[in-house]
Amino acid sequence: MKHTIRKKGVIPGIMLLSVLLFLLIPESLQAQDGRQLFEKHCTVCHKIGEGKLVGPDLKDITQRRERDWLVRFIRNSKEMIDAGDPLAVQVFEENNKVPMQAFENLSGEEINSIIDYIEKWEPAKPVEFQVDVTKRDGFTEKEIMRGERMFYGLIPLENGGTTACNSCHVTQKTDTLNWNPSAHELAKSFMEEDGMDLYASLADPQSAAMQKAHGEYKLSGEEMYYIAAYLSNLREDTPKPFKTFPTRFLLFVVFAILMTLAIVDLIFTRIIKYRFIHGIILLTGIAIHFNLAVTEAQSLSRTKDYAPDQPIKFSHKIHAGDNQTDCRYCHTVADYSKSAGFPSNDVCLNCHIVVREGRNSGKFEINKIFRAEKSGKPIEWIRIHNMQEHVFFSHAQHVNAGKIECETCHGPVAEMDIMKQFSDLSMGWCINCHRDTKVNFKDNNYYSTYMKLHDDLKSGRIDSVTVEQIGGLDCMKCHY
Repeated sequence: MKHTIRKKGVIPGIMLLSVLLFLLIPESLQAQDGRQLFEKHCTVCHKIGEGKLVGPDLKDITQRRERDWLVRFIRNSKEMIDAGDPLAVQVFEENNKVPMQAFENLSGEEINSIIDYIEKWEPAKPVEFQVDVTKRDGFTEKEIMRGERMFYGLIPLENGGTTACNSCHVTQKTDTLNWNPSAHELAKSFMEEDGMDLYASLADPQSAAMQKAHGEYKLSGEEMYYIAAYLSNLREDTPKPFKTFPTRFLLFVVFAILMTLAIVDLIFTRIIKYRFIHGIILLTGIAIHFNLAVTEAQSLSRTKDYAPDQPIKFSHKIHAGDNQTDCRYCHTVADYSKSAGFPSNDVCLNCHIVVREGRNSGKFEINKIFRAEKSGKPIEWIRIHNMQEHVFFSHAQHVNAGKIECETCHGPVAEMDIMKQFSDLSMGWCINCHRDTKVNFKDNNYYSTYMKLHDDLKSGRIDSVTVEQIGGLDCMKCHY
């Protein structure tokens, strides 16, 4: 009986302990949770104390609305509007009759923590430093060297933090995508006019990505000063390019040497008695050299798999794949121009005036757009698909008239973090496509003048029309 009583008392005891633990959670920790939830769900449409964004400024919102009403409105505003709630209808009317997104996935505690954060929000107080935060050059060699040693983790930090900076912010180019800015990118951003405020970023990281990465660091002002000194010196440097091992060149050289030795031994030295060995070496070497020559000749001026580093780490997988952004929203001239065009700063800002933080890169990459806009200079995107100068190619002809999908030539763009050249763009590739691709004649005014082909289709003499049949293999179609 005693054992049973003890067992029954376990559950109430655990519940009481859980309540006590919740009450003992520091208020700052709850506020931090509220801030993270607000930044994750609300900053796309709302600001606090900085004016209207998409939705209204939320400063002092708890003084204008009852908490219970706010919880219900955040959970599902449209439900309240449809029910005729006068305040919900008023907000709906004041904001161009656009209902607020429902957040039914958030618990009552999470919504209340967001409201608590808004209620207790205060403008950020500038951090005071005992060092000159305006200094960009003129650092001593000793300061630069000390900053470099800190960056590489060779000097322990005063308040802890074991991971060296260069483990994330690399100092050499790599062959893989690293969402963290490189040390050279940090240096460039730090040194630019209206660039990154290094001290503010290190003292109080704003983005979720940076808060997570820098969670273990509490740098002193002096340590930030030394890192700033190293970055100011690094801007003079250029990152060393990533180099692949020259396997094919080495193979060419090795067999060239072996064939030379085989010929010399066969004619002069005659160290190897069996002549069939010389024959094997010569035949193998000739075959390898011939293969290399043909392969290199075929790839001349072809850049399949070319994937250069862009000035902004832009993921087609996130934009075209996850967010399902139409290709022609960014490449606006593809329908009526030879080129698909690069997106202008304004096109990027149509979305990023609201979306200020990237999923993988935090605010660093998106801030480049704002700096470019402020400077009045376009972002210098690097072209990936380059046709030879003697070839005419029109996006309008293929995308608009031909109704060809972008993926036909550019591959599975929606799966690419780093955009690369998918097709080799060779003459053979184009000709095979023109032979196999069926033209959409139905309801396509561009092909309305091809009367004979239309008649043949109607009479059943042919069941389809390929690009080849409308002159797709004529030399002067592509070469002029």
